[in-house]
Amino acid sequence: MRQSEIVDALSKIPALKVVTGGPALVVTVPAIGESLRLHAEAVTWLKHGVLPTGDPYLQLQARQQDHEVRLVLLNDNLGWVPPDVNSLLDTQIPVRITDAPEMVTYTDLERESVRALDGADRPDVNLFALTATLLVHRCAIVGALRLGLRPLRAVRLWHELWCHVGEFLAGPFWPDPYWDRLLLEAGVPLASYEEARAGERPAIEALTVADLRAMEPVLTVTRADDHFLAAWRQWMKLTPRQVCEVLAADLPEARIEVSLYIEGGGAVSMRIAPSGVFQALIELRLSFTTRSASLDEIRIADELKGSGLFSRLRSNIEGFTRALGLLSLKASVSGDGSVAFARAGYDWDRS
Repeated sequence: MRQSEIVDALSKIPALKVVTGGPALVVTVPAIGESLRLHAEAVTWLKHGVLPTGDPYLQLQARQQDHEVRLVLLNDNLGWVPPDVNSLLDTQIPVRITDAPEMVTYTDLERESVRALDGADRPDVNLFALTATLLVHRCAIVGALRLGLRPLRAVRLWHELWCHVGEFLAGPFWPDPYWDRLLLEAGVPLASYEEARAGERPAIEALTVADLRAMEPVLTVTRADDHFLAAWRQWMKLTPRQVCEVLAADLPEARIEVSLYIEGGGAVSMRIAPSGVFQALIELRLSFTTRSASLDEIRIADELKGSGLFSRLRSNIEGFTRALGLLSLKASVSGDGSVAFARAGYDWDRS
């Protein structure tokens, strides 16, 4: 969609402040003190409407990485569709909240956060209903975060509620460095591992497509483009240089190829063949959504068995998967290598 079309549509909501001139429109809702950025090429649909009060609103749909986001812009508020709760919880048991709202607004989020926290200390409180509220609010805040919003008061209120009922959740939340950084911004004290995780993100977020190519030929990626970069930023905890330092440690002839998919899967292949003479190969599959890795193949040239190369590969693979935050590593290879791998105890679970 053209930027001029979007500017014209936004002009029908007179209280909004729109700044043009850059690659994205900056739209500010003064009543809530928040701004969001709209890239014209990402907007796929918009429609005007009028509330029963007579106030105008604008519905808008835009692409964001691998999914669509829906927004409603008003003179004094902003609404969005929160992500599904099961995308945030690390549990094999599907969670369904029957009365969860399809869309939330900025002001409702703050008001309902206060109401939930006020009810937490009542003697007749329904802890499981309050836990559902905790989940709904987490989804709403994550949705706001993905839009570039910073509902810091709602974050602080959420954390207080979590301290009351977090133990009743169906499972832990997936590690989310963006969330950790939002907690820091809101002044919420973090555990030491959360602070470390939050600190890792700036280097990842600063990566460019050129950085994906910078380690060639030691490390190559299947597609050095914006889609691959988005997947790397979403899932990887290491920069390309760090991948080389960890996986190819003490293996100067190693060549690594990385495949990543925005939905949370990936593969890593490492081959050692100086001057074209084969020495070793590993094939590793990654699942960031299940926090697991599978070693599909590990091969070593016959003349190098017993040289210590197998132990080095094994150690590097373990260090690499740990650095990615994966909890399990399964060996599903065949032959002498797999026997040694299994005897070393590498069919294990870190959880």
